[in-house]
This record gives sequence, C-alpha cells and structure tokens, in this order.
Amino acid sequence: MIDITVSELKKSFGTFDLLTDVSFEINEGEKVGLIGKNGAGKTTLMKLLRDAAEGKAVYDGGSIVINPRARVGLIDQIPVFPQEYTVEDVMRLAFRRFDEMSREIARLEQEMAHDQSRAIMARYGALVSFFEHEGGYDVNYELDRVASGLMIDAEMRAQPFYSLSGGEQTRVNLARVILEKSDILLLDEPTNHLDIAAVEWLGEYMNTYRGTVVLISHDRWFLDRVVTRIIEIENGISSEYFGNYSYYAVEKERRYQEALKLWESQMEEKERLEAMARRYRSWATEQAIHKAKVVEHKIERMTIADRPRRQRTLHAKLGEAVFRADEALKFFDISKRYGDNQVLSGVSGLINGGEHVCIYGPNGCGKSTLLNILTGTLKPDSGRVTFGLQTKWAYLPQIVKFDNMERSVLDTVLYALPLEVKEARNRLGTYQFQGDDVFKPLSVLSGGELSRLKLCILMYQDLNLLILDEPTNHLDLASREWLENLLEDFSGVMLFVSHDRYFVTRFASRIWELENGKITDYRMGFEEYRATKIRASIQAAAAKPAKQPVKADASRAKTGSESPAKELRRLQRRRENAGREAAMLEAKISELDAAIAANASDYEALNRFLAEKEELEEQLLVCYELLEGS
Repeated sequence: MIDITVSELKKSFGTFDLLTDVSFEINEGEKVGLIGKNGAGKTTLMKLLRDAAEGKAVYDGGSIVINPRARVGLIDQIPVFPQEYTVEDVMRLAFRRFDEMSREIARLEQEMAHDQSRAIMARYGALVSFFEHEGGYDVNYELDRVASGLMIDAEMRAQPFYSLSGGEQTRVNLARVILEKSDILLLDEPTNHLDIAAVEWLGEYMNTYRGTVVLISHDRWFLDRVVTRIIEIENGISSEYFGNYSYYAVEKERRYQEALKLWESQMEEKERLEAMARRYRSWATEQAIHKAKVVEHKIERMTIADRPRRQRTLHAKLGEAVFRADEALKFFDISKRYGDNQVLSGVSGLINGGEHVCIYGPNGCGKSTLLNILTGTLKPDSGRVTFGLQTKWAYLPQIVKFDNMERSVLDTVLYALPLEVKEARNRLGTYQFQGDDVFKPLSVLSGGELSRLKLCILMYQDLNLLILDEPTNHLDLASREWLENLLEDFSGVMLFVSHDRYFVTRFASRIWELENGKITDYRMGFEEYRATKIRASIQAAAAKPAKQPVKADASRAKTGSESPAKELRRLQRRRENAGREAAMLEAKISELDAAIAANASDYEALNRFLAEKEELEEQLLVCYELLEGS
C-alpha cells in the first residue's frame, strides 16, 4: 500500500520557485531520508506533507496524497501544552487512546456486576483483547524504555515542561511522538539535541518501528542505520536513490560521471556534424550545399542534455605552526559548580602533539563547560590551565557570534584580517562564500554559515591546536564533508566535542569520557572505545547475581483492570522472547567471529564484520538486562 504520493509538486515564494518538479511515492513501512543543501526546500516539503495530512496544504502545482487511514506523527514543531504540564504529562499524552479504552473497560466491569448478558460480555472480551494486542498493558514499560533511551531521567520527568530548554523540549516531544506509534512519522532533524548514545538508541528504535518514516537529517551515521531510500532535493527537483546514505554518495558520483560522458559524446557528435556542414558549404556546388543543409537540419533535431554540474568546491587550507614540543595543553584539578550541581570535580589532563582528543559524554555532563574553562571564557572554581610554549591555538564555539552582526561578510573579513578586497574575496571563496554571498549582512546567515566565516578568519593565522565545540552542528551534509576534508589535512592537535558519530570516528585518536564530573582516559579511537564499553557491560551483566522476583507494585499497574496474573504472564512472555533472541544473537556472533578470523587481511570486510558484531552485541546486552531484571 502507498502511504504518500507526491506528483510534480511546485511551490513558490513570490517570484522565487523553490520546488519546481518534486515527485515520489513512499510505500507503507518504508524509511526514507530527505536530504539537500540548507535552503533547498526540505523543510518546506516536510511542512507541505504535514499540512496535506491535515487537509490544508497550499502549493502552486502538482499534488500530494496521504493515506487517509494512516495516523501521522510530527516533530517539526512543538504543540502548545497546558502551562502546568510536567514532562511526564506531555509524554503520557501519547496514551490517550489507551486511557479512553481503560475507562470503558472499567465501566463495562461495573456494568457486568449486575448485567452479564452475552452482548456486554462479548463487548468486554473484545475490548480487553484489543487493549492487550495494541500494547495497553505495556504503556509504562514503553514509557520507561523510550524515556531512558532519550536520556529523560526521573528528575527531568518531574519538571514542568516549559522550564526545559528548547533542545530538551524537542527531545520530550520526540519521545511523545514515538510513543504514539503513528502509522507515518515525519521527522525534521530528530537527532538534533541528542548525544551519541541517544542517537544510537533512536537508530535501533527506528529499525524496529513498523510504520512509514520520512526524515530530514544531516547525521550520516543515522541515515545509514535507518533509511533504505534517499530523496535529494536539488535545484527544485527531486532525485531518488534506492539505498542508504553511503550508497547515495557513491551512486550520485556514478550518475554524474555517466551524464558527463553522455554530454561529451553528444557534443563531439555535434562538432563532427558542424565540421561536415562547413566542409560541404566550402565546396560551393549545388549538390554540396544541399548536403550541408541536410546535415544542418540533423544538427537542429539533435537533443543535447544540459552539461551536468556539481557544486563548485574550492580547497581551503589551514595555516599550521611548527610544533617543537610534546605538550600542547595541560590542566590540573579543574572544578566547577553551578549551585548544587558539581559539573566538574578535580579533572586533569594532558594532550601531546599530534593527538586528536574527543571529550565524550551525555548532554549536560560538562563538556562545553570544560572547553570554556580551557579557552579562558569561563573561570573555574579551582585548578589551572597551561598551554605549551609552542602552542598556537584557536577556538570554534558551538554558537558563533560577531561584535557587529550588520556588517557584510566581506567587510567582516576586511576588518579582521590584513587583506585587500581581491585577496579577501578569494579567501572567502575557499570557505564557500561566492558571488553575492559576500555582501550579505551577518544577521541573515545561518548558524553553519557563521561557523564557516569564523573558521575563515581563525585559520588565517598559523595554528597547531584547534579546539572545536560541536563543529558540524548547523551544517548540511555537503558542508560537513567540506569541513572534514579541510581538517583531514591538519596535522596539529585537535580537542573537540561532537555528537556526530561519523566525525568522531574519523578524527578521534583518544577519548576522554566525562561522567559524574570526572574524566576517564581511553587511548584509542571511538569504535575501539565503544567495543571496550560493550564488552565491559556484558561482563558486568554476566557477573551480577540474578534478582529475586518482587511483588507487583499497585502504583505501577498498567490499568485498573490488570491483575497480578496478567502482569506475571506479560513478564514471562517478555523473558521467553528475550531468551530466544539472546540464543539467536549468540549464534550469529559466533558466526561473525569465524568470519572475522577468516578475513583478517581484508580491511573492508573486516570493518564490515566488526561493525555488524558491535550492533549484535548491543542487542544482546539489552536481552541480558531484560533476562536479569525479570
């Protein structure tokens, strides 16, 4: 069954045609990634899909059809809730239909006390069966599972919803939409404001979600893990790629090369015919002129494709200072408290020349606080920070600001650097500011454009230490890859915070895990770090004694009509399923171990098998925890 059909869609704003020919079909259960440069029209298209589901989409041509029987869930905007609602209240809105069924079940039970007619008994039996089939008895379990996965702890669940930051509200709203289990999910940047652990959990959840998903994301790891098809919006037109993001990247280049070869062959044929026509005309005989006209008519009838183009990318290069000492940065006994919250507690660290260190940990653990202390923008309660004598460093903060936001891009560079206009424009071009872009005031730039401009200015000087706080935030996919190519050529030290798993995996040679105000140092890359953590978790789970069964807690009952016997049966089913899945996963992991041993010299195959094993081990750990706690 087709859930979404978009045909020849057009959308304009004044005289600007944003979408000119967008067409695709999405089948029930498909998971589709919507990608394109910032400003290409992705969010506009997502809003049109949302409005079409509500019967109020306005566009300038074409059509959008949404399956009328499908329930659509959205997180492109946060709805208004009553002022007194807590986070728990907002998430439990997902279960309104179960609340209504629960009240009806309770009413029928009261009615059956004095009327046990066949009709009432049948109605009661059917409703209870449907309630159980739809997961009505599991709502608290599902709520706890989703909240835990998205790092919404008990303390946060008790807070007023409107006391949260914008990012936290988005996370809670995402939890609510997931718990609603709609038939179609429309997700605009669902991984924004999530740390790596939460993104990994969401990726696993999306893989088990049976409905249709359309999502906008700049997270390449998430796209690779979740989607099976890519729809790219470029120059107002949609193109489809039947695979994940990695497939798209390869296939797009293949299509470009194929189109370029076709255009070149057509141009060669046109030039050959034009030369033939000129030669016939030069003979100046009636017969030759007739032949020339025949050839010219053939040229006129030729269909020549437009020359394929791709985004022009000029190569920027970082200025580098020579590093003559091992110690680039060291800090000792750094502490910082905000009220009752001890964010950092006596942390110390040393970074040597050539290292790429990632500060890793959940949101709110103090990563940005530590960077701000190291760069001198925040004063610690105690401790000291020392840069090496040969260290020349620069800091790119998560949110970039300039003193005068009404200056143009070009004037900002001219004011900051000793450059002539032509030199400044050439430099800006290598940082993707081309043409009239250089005359835009800073106030209209996106967060990603401000970051690129800051880099353009910072990288003029010779550096050997870069400190980066979420450098790929606000960047579209093309800009993320541009930044990575820029940093790939940098041989100096990097200290960074990032929730972009692709970025962390590519650059981190050392992990500083920040948790409970302390740093644990792992001298390894991110994938090895993750494997180490998974092994430790599995060993801890295996060594932990089994818990004794506990009595059912009436306060945690799923509905007023659920008996302890039903709760016990539900837990028993879950334990049996987990046991079967664990056995299956253990067998698959054994097979992978054999494949890993057999392909030890095949780097690509080895990486693929190791990644698959890591994923299976994460699933196995979930099963172990479920068996242990049941």
